[in-house]
Amino acid sequence: MSRFTKPVGVIVALFLFFSFTARIHSQDLNAAIRLTKSEQFTKASSMYKELIRQAPANGDLYYFYGRNFMYQFYSDTMNISLSEMADSAKVVYEEGVKKDPSNPLNFVGLGGISLIKKEMPAAQADFAKAKALLPSKANKTIKMEPAKQSLVLVEMALWYVFTNVNDTATVFSLLRAAEKLDNKNPLLYIVKGDAYFYLLNDGSKAISNYNMAQALDPKSPAAKLRIGQLWLRARQYTTALNFYQEVVKMDSTFAPAYRELGLLLARAGRQEEAKKNFYKFLELSHNTAARKQFVNTLIELKDYPEAIIQLNEILKVDESDNDVNRALAYSYFETQQYDKGLVYIKKFIAKAKPEKIRALDYAYYGRLLAKTKQDSLATEQLLKAYDLDTTKSELISEAALCFTRIKSYEKARVQYERKIALKKGVPMDYYNLGKVLYSIQDYVKADTNLAIFNALQPDYIPGFAWRARTKSNLDIKDPKGFNTTGYAVPVYEGLIEKTQSDTVKYMKERFESFDYLAFYHYSQYSRDQKLKDEAAKALEYYTRMSAVNPNDEKVIVVKPVIDLLKTKIK
Repeated sequence: MSRFTKPVGVIVALFLFFSFTARIHSQDLNAAIRLTKSEQFTKASSMYKELIRQAPANGDLYYFYGRNFMYQFYSDTMNISLSEMADSAKVVYEEGVKKDPSNPLNFVGLGGISLIKKEMPAAQADFAKAKALLPSKANKTIKMEPAKQSLVLVEMALWYVFTNVNDTATVFSLLRAAEKLDNKNPLLYIVKGDAYFYLLNDGSKAISNYNMAQALDPKSPAAKLRIGQLWLRARQYTTALNFYQEVVKMDSTFAPAYRELGLLLARAGRQEEAKKNFYKFLELSHNTAARKQFVNTLIELKDYPEAIIQLNEILKVDESDNDVNRALAYSYFETQQYDKGLVYIKKFIAKAKPEKIRALDYAYYGRLLAKTKQDSLATEQLLKAYDLDTTKSELISEAALCFTRIKSYEKARVQYERKIALKKGVPMDYYNLGKVLYSIQDYVKADTNLAIFNALQPDYIPGFAWRARTKSNLDIKDPKGFNTTGYAVPVYEGLIEKTQSDTVKYMKERFESFDYLAFYHYSQYSRDQKLKDEAAKALEYYTRMSAVNPNDEKVIVVKPVIDLLKTKIK
């Protein structure tokens, strides 16, 4: 997505500029301009080069060619280099100055590039050179149509708005001078509307000027689209939608309208309609940068399968953008295609400059490694991700879980305790830490953590099962091996009660509970055979244990005990 707040919107002004200037240039130039308008920048570039080869002294051609580079940047500021596009445009403008030194437009272009770079003295110097080439009292010998003079002044103003340089005094001074020369130029009112819209936040005056532009060029969709964008900014989504739909009716080939519709419908949760409009936009623009923007929207909509399709289409024409590898890795992970995701995250990491790698990149790398059973490698990436973004404490838990799976229990313990100490622990951290401590036979601490977990999650049956097992390991046994303490008795009794509602689902837990309780009561009876009630309880639990799974080896082993107990309690 764009880093800027208004590149697509302000760029629409260029469309109107193109339609105005097309009336004074050849059909071939008009075709090149339409390619830029459709965001087919590579084809447009080829056509401009051919036009310049045919007419190398025509300065306007260089100006439009330079515009093609800058529009390409503003169409996708996240993925296209400003310095690369600005430098390319500057070279073209400088060549235009050499070939047609009396044409002020290329000086305007050079001034615009300086504005983008925030080099104000250089911009003002180039704009001054452009003005010096216009007819004036001091330059009476210069001949130029008023419309062309007006265009040069409007273009200077447009660059200020285009680059978000808030010098409204200069902008409106230029526009007033331009209006005196030619008040029939639709671009004049588009730029004036943009100035009110973006620089002064005056929606009323912006709409007034957009309406004027529309009246001067009723067939142009640009002004109506701008009004829709204004209503969108005011969060009047239904009104904005109506204007966008009117634009499509007015000109079904006007690609930006479909993009705006797609973005608005996506925001409204109308995902299928949003995608249809993006497809239409791509059909008209044939633009890789636009496809990337579509991918961003698809990912926001969590439509990862379609994102994968679009990303692979991008790779067919452009393998240079490393962000495509990143997006594919994320999308393959979200669609459980972990092997493919791992391939692309490795590609991304290998190509990316260290400062371009985000915490989320390492997180996905770690998760993909974990999903492909490479837990020892996953821990390194997950903890690296946490070091880059310490707000993502869940990454510590994920790393700890990976350590657990490879039986590095001490390392797992360190990570769980680290997270809990940060006061960022969640209930499952206590549960998993309890199991880790159980694995290293630290039953006292395991019991403490599982008790905390059970208090936080009283309906989670495995938590009580693990605490019961932990308690049973704390039991003290006499020399004959009989259980003398029964620390786990209340937990197992509680477990039986909690699992009563679904005895099939929790068959294992119930079998384990009956086994423990039967042996505990049998131990009490064995130590003192006067305790007939203990024998009865032991027989009850052994019987229930047998009913759960009569073929279990433990049931077979204790059958003689069951028979013995039956004789003792008669």
